[in-house]
Amino acid sequence: MVRDWLYKKGVNITSKRVKDNLGPRSLIPTLSAFSTWLRCFGFNFYELFVPDLLHEFELGVWKAVFTHILRILYAHGEEGIIKLNRRFRQVPTFGRGTIRRFSNNASGMKRLAGRDFEDLLQCAIPVFEGLLPSPFNEPLLDLLFELATWHGLAKLRMHTDMTLNFLDSSTTRLGQFLRSFMKATAKEYVTKDLPSEEAARGRCKANKVAKGTRGSTDQGHQRSGQQTSGPKVRHFNFETYKLHALGDYVAAIRKFGTSDNYSTQPGESKQQHHERILFKMAEGSPYEKKGKGKQDAGKQKKVLQLSSPDAPALRFEDSEPLPYSDPHSHYHISTSTRYHVNIYKWLRQHESDPALNNFLPRLKDHLLSRLHGLEYDGDEREFTSAERSTVILVREKIFRHKVLQVNYTTYDLRRDQDSLNPRTNADIMLLAHEDDGDGHPYWYARIIGVFHALVIHTGEHSKSSEPQQMDFLWVRWFGRDPGTEQHPYTAGWEVKRLEHVGFIPSDDPGAFGFLDPQQVIRGIHLIPAFDYGHTDALLPPSIARPTHDNNEDWTFFYINMFVDRDMMMHFRGGGVGHKSTRQATDWFLSDCDKLDKGGETNAEEEFNDGMDNMEIQDAEFDLDEGELCDAEMEDTEIEGAEQPGLDSDGEADEDEISEYGYDGIEEIEEGDEDEDKEESDNDGAEDREEGQVIDDAGLGAEDGEDDDDNNNGYAEL
Repeated sequence: MVRDWLYKKGVNITSKRVKDNLGPRSLIPTLSAFSTWLRCFGFNFYELFVPDLLHEFELGVWKAVFTHILRILYAHGEEGIIKLNRRFRQVPTFGRGTIRRFSNNASGMKRLAGRDFEDLLQCAIPVFEGLLPSPFNEPLLDLLFELATWHGLAKLRMHTDMTLNFLDSSTTRLGQFLRSFMKATAKEYVTKDLPSEEAARGRCKANKVAKGTRGSTDQGHQRSGQQTSGPKVRHFNFETYKLHALGDYVAAIRKFGTSDNYSTQPGESKQQHHERILFKMAEGSPYEKKGKGKQDAGKQKKVLQLSSPDAPALRFEDSEPLPYSDPHSHYHISTSTRYHVNIYKWLRQHESDPALNNFLPRLKDHLLSRLHGLEYDGDEREFTSAERSTVILVREKIFRHKVLQVNYTTYDLRRDQDSLNPRTNADIMLLAHEDDGDGHPYWYARIIGVFHALVIHTGEHSKSSEPQQMDFLWVRWFGRDPGTEQHPYTAGWEVKRLEHVGFIPSDDPGAFGFLDPQQVIRGIHLIPAFDYGHTDALLPPSIARPTHDNNEDWTFFYINMFVDRDMMMHFRGGGVGHKSTRQATDWFLSDCDKLDKGGETNAEEEFNDGMDNMEIQDAEFDLDEGELCDAEMEDTEIEGAEQPGLDSDGEADEDEISEYGYDGIEEIEEGDEDEDKEESDNDGAEDREEGQVIDDAGLGAEDGEDDDDNNNGYAEL
C-alpha cells in the first residue's frame, strides 16, 4: 500500500501520511531479496541473526561500563587509578591461561582482546573495592557482581530451566543496578574523556586535517584547536543496541541452544593465534632476541635466589616430569623419589618454626586414620603414642613433589584437570565436615607441600606388613570471615558479595594440617582483599610462606567464584555433572535474590512473538512454479530500523564509536606503536613496590602451568 503511494501516486516519503503508517512498527518501504526468495520455503531469514556475546557484551557493554568507571575514578582523583593498576598487577594467575598476568597499566586498556576484558570483569570486584567513597562503593560492587553473574550465566555450555530463569532475573537486576549507579554518580562527578580517549580524538582530527577532509588547512587547525582545548564531558550512553540486546539472550538460548554454539569467540581466537605467529616471525634481529633471552635469564636467576632449597615446595629449576596418567583417576602426582628429606633432620632444622609444631605426631594421626579406614572429619582424632609407633616411615624419609594434578567432572559432564603447584599459591576446596555451623558446604586451604611416604603399618589393625605408598598434602587452612558483632560480613547471591576467607592464626591448633589428595574437589582462585591490606600477626617467619611475601600475609582473600563456568556452578548449585557434590552444592540454591525465586518467565514466548512480527509480508509466491506472483507487495518490517550509533545524517555518533569498541579504525602513529610495544614488553614485569616477583616464565605441565604458546585464544570456560 505504501509502495503504491510512493511509486504510483508520487506521495513524498517524508509526508506525515507515510510516517504515520510505517512509524509505529519501524517499517521501511523496501523489498528484501532474502525475504522474496526464501519465503517459498517458509523460512524467515531474520532468525539467522543470533546474539554475539563477545562483541555485544565483553567488547561492548562491559568495556563501556569499565571505561566509564575509570572516568569516575579520574574525576574522584588520580590516586584511585594508581591503586587500581597496582591491584590488577597483584592479582594472581589461575589455571592454564584462565586468568593471566595483567599488564602494568590495566586502566590504559592497550592492545586488549575480548578475553582480556573477560579477565578484567572476573577479577574486578576485589580490585575496585574501596576506590570510591561509601555512598558509591556499595552500588559499584553490586553492579560488578551482577555483571559477572550475567556474564557467567550467559556463557554456560549447559543450561536448565533453572539457570535460564536465573539469567532472566539477572538481566532485570543488571538494568536496575546500571541505571541506579550511573544516576547516583552523575550527580556527584563530572566525568570527562580519559587521557587515551582525548589523545585518540586529537590524532583522528589531525589525520582528517592532513587529508583535507575538514576544509582548508588553516580552518582545520583552528577547529582542531578549539575542540581539543580540553577533555570532553562524557556520560554513559544507555541508548545503544548492545545494551538493549542483553534482553534477547534468554529467549535466544531457549530457541537456538547455548551461546557457545554461535559465538564468534573461536574464530577470533584462531585469528589471534595466527597474528601472534606472524608477530614472532617479524620480531627484531637475532641480537635483540639474544638480549631478551638475557633478561629472561636474569629474571629466573632472581626467582631462584628467593627459593629455599629445603622449602616444602620444589624450586623452579627442579625438574620432575609427569608421566601419562589414567584420566579416570581423581588425582595424579609423580612417583619419583629424587627429592627427599630426612624428616627428623628437617624438623630439627626448623624446630622454631610454628608451622611445624607437632608435625610428626599429627602426620601419623592422619596416616593412621586412613590406614584404619576412618571417614575423614578434619583429622580431629588423636591417637596414643603406642598407636603412633605402629606407623613406620621407611628410611625416615618423606618425598617432595612439584605439582598435584586433580581430575574432575565439570558441570556440563566434561572431564577437566587442575594443576596445583605449591610454589604458585595452590589453593583448593573440599567438602566441609562441620558438626555445627551455618551449613556452608566447603572448606578451603592452601597447599604448602605435596608429599608421599613409604609406610609400614604394624600392630593388630595392620592389613599388610609390606611398605605402601601414601600420598598426602601439607596445607594451611583458611577460615571464613564472620565479620564483627557491629559489622557482620555476609556473602552470597542475595547480598551480592564474594565469599571472604583468611588464614587461621598460627597459634590455633587447626592452622595447619594434612589432607588426602582424594578429598580435593578442585583448585580455587583467591584474590587478595586489597582494601584490608597486609598483616604479620597471623604467622611469624616460616617456611610455610613463600619468601617473596616478606613475612606478611594478606588479611583476607576473596574466593573468585566467577573465574570459570564450572567454578560458578559449584557456588550456584544445580550443576548436572557435579554428582559427587550435588547434595552440598544444592545448599546454594536457597541463597538467591527475590527475583530468582519467581516462577517461569515468558521469555521464549516473547522471543517467538518478536520473530513473528518480523515475518515478511511483502510478497506472495506461486509455489508450483517458484516464481513471484503479481500480488500486491506489502511493506517489509525490520525491527530496529534506526541503527544505533548513527545520527540524523547517517554519520556514526562519536560517543558510540569510542565507548562501545569501534574506535580501532583510526591510524596509529609510529610513536604510539613504540609505546604499545614497550608496554607489552613490560607486561607481567616485577612489581618492585610490593616485592612481587613474576616467576612464571617458561613453565611447563610439570610446573602446574602451561607455556603461553599453548594457551591460544581464550580462557577455558
